[in-house]
Amino acid sequence: MSQIFVYGTLMRGEEREGLVANLMARPATIRGQLWRAPAGYPALLLNDNGAEITGEVLTLDNPRILTALDLIEGTKEGLYARIEATIQTESGAEQAWVYVMSPLQLRQAGCRPTKATDWRKLTRRV
Repeated sequence: MSQIFVYGTLMRGEEREGLVANLMARPATIRGQLWRAPAGYPALLLNDNGAEITGEVLTLDNPRILTALDLIEGTKEGLYARIEATIQTESGAEQAWVYVMSPLQLRQAGCRPTKATDWRKLTRRV
């Protein structure tokens, strides 16, 4: 897998953009629901019948980037899981990595559901 879908702080214009600023980004969407952790970061619960969540798909130019992102996203600690998922781009359906939380992980992190479909719009209202 040579790409990752991002929907929160790693998108262009968000607080962690600098970590992936050198990667090519394209608009993309995925089906699910956005949640917000008490600390202010987003989480995604995948759901094929959910809303169309706006994000970006980043082209990975080095597989070590995933190792670094896994550390940042807390996959080893069980905060997020990185999985393969189907995203939609203007070219159609594609496969990409994405960081998600299960219902249990959402509860453990104290996350609350949002009605937002674009994290950037949600963070700009706060």
